[in-house]
Amino acid sequence: MSNSPISVQGQQKPGWILPVLLVGAVSAVLNFGGVWSWWALLWAPLSAIAVGAMGYEWRLLSQCRWRMSALEWALLAVSHVGLAASLAAVLGVLRS
Repeated sequence: MSNSPISVQGQQKPGWILPVLLVGAVSAVLNFGGVWSWWALLWAPLSAIAVGAMGYEWRLLSQCRWRMSALEWALLAVSHVGLAASLAAVLGVLRS
């Protein structure tokens, strides 16, 4: 057994494409379907899956010692801003 640190290259790297797509889908459903209609059957599970995907990506990010490309950092920001906007729409903070 070696005492060397675990190689980061062998680990899975974070990718923020899936959370961005999920948050985009939630935003589209909220925009076109409304918050408190039968569309809630669609946006509520999508939101839960998006939050779960974000949590998983944050775990991978911490394991990779915070190393990502500039595009991945931009996707991280877009996914979080989109989720915050969706949450604000559901809570009634944003009125259209």
